[in-house]
Amino acid sequence: MAKTLGRIKTVEITYIEDGQEKTDRVTVAKAPLGKWKQLTESINNLLEVLPEILKKKGVEDPEKYIEQMGIQEFVMLIPDMLEFAVDEIINVLAIGTGLTTEYIEKKVGLDETIDLLEAIIEVNGIVKVVEKGKNLKNLFIQKQK
Repeated sequence: MAKTLGRIKTVEITYIEDGQEKTDRVTVAKAPLGKWKQLTESINNLLEVLPEILKKKGVEDPEKYIEQMGIQEFVMLIPDMLEFAVDEIINVLAIGTGLTTEYIEKKVGLDETIDLLEAIIEVNGIVKVVEKGKNLKNLFIQKQK
């Protein structure tokens, strides 16, 4: 029997509006196949900037590091990614949460960005999907030989 992930996760967004602190609860739900394509394309765009970021951080073999990277390592690089790809991070958040880009730009802070990205990755099982994709690719290559 396959182990299932939670299909939703809630993240609180706290912001200041009219001099008052307000909090919204954002529910991150598992993306249906129609949104999955958009989400993975946007995440792939983020992954394209990772080698440059890792080189700046002194990682000698960025490609190998990326292959072995887990959710926590990815999340820890988000502040660095903001320097290179803030628009793409906003895009991932918008696709993965259903929030508008305007809401994200005006109300979501760095800490909440990390929480939202972590929730998107978790409820969609992105790390497991990537691992299974690698396994399928290796299986396909072995059958070709």
